[in-house]
Amino acid sequence: MRFLTTLLLFFLFVSSACADLIAVSDPDQMPETADDGFLAGTDDAYYYKDHKAGIWLYVDADTRLEITRTQTQSPCLTYYLADIVCRPGTTMYTRSWNQKRPGRTNGLPQEIAVRDHAVFAMSGDFYSYRIAHERYPGIIIRNGKAIYKKTYSKYVRAVPNLANIAFFSSGLTEVHECDEVTGNEYISRGVEEVLSFGPILIRDGVIPNLQEEAYTHLEPRCAIGIVERGHFMALLVEGRKVHSDGATLQTAAEILLEAGCTDALNLDGGNTAAMLFLGESVQLTDEGGVFENTRAIPDILCAGKY
Repeated sequence: MRFLTTLLLFFLFVSSACADLIAVSDPDQMPETADDGFLAGTDDAYYYKDHKAGIWLYVDADTRLEITRTQTQSPCLTYYLADIVCRPGTTMYTRSWNQKRPGRTNGLPQEIAVRDHAVFAMSGDFYSYRIAHERYPGIIIRNGKAIYKKTYSKYVRAVPNLANIAFFSSGLTEVHECDEVTGNEYISRGVEEVLSFGPILIRDGVIPNLQEEAYTHLEPRCAIGIVERGHFMALLVEGRKVHSDGATLQTAAEILLEAGCTDALNLDGGNTAAMLFLGESVQLTDEGGVFENTRAIPDILCAGKY
């Protein structure tokens, strides 16, 4: 029996060791996918990246990802759209810097992403900041466990207003105002992750009123949008830089709506804003290099593993 167990472990090790992360030198060299859009018959993963041109591609048996950079002169804007598709029955997930006590300490997003082998990662709701400043954290659920449940009892116009996005293991994803679903209700339904920030940028294909003064500042922005079950669009807008002034929430919503999102939630932007491909930032410095975030956060929102 011990021999059979050892043999099984050997084959499992060999199988995992044979899985490779393969870089291609041209986007046309990315492999053909099966009808479902993913790789079949292999554990290998393929990727292409060109930071200067602003394109990043990845595909394996469970995740398909394309990140593109767009730059405009009027308005002066640089933004990144990540088209994320997860195999049915999987979804996006979070990884905490402090895995034993989530939210008690913070880490740099790129360090979390590298440590946990996340294909795609972005900053999320930075709930530990609100806890440290004795504010309502919102509904915070990570890996099926409720960390915090205290939120506003009614809709408020603020950034954040603690509207939330909920990820279920089936791939179902929902966006709700702070007072629509309780933490206990989410848990009873078997939710995996709930991030709270807001406001909602798109609901049922409609952009709500985003003309309040708090929403109209030009700022770095992060947001996550839903196209359909298991299909997401993540947005990062750079700001406070020579090559990008930042965006209003209305502009962020319009970008995601045009990209095909039916629902979307604003996440923490400003100096928190981060988007990573295989652990490396996609953002630009003013000189054209790779901009790395220096703000530590409690966790990251991810897709795919390598």
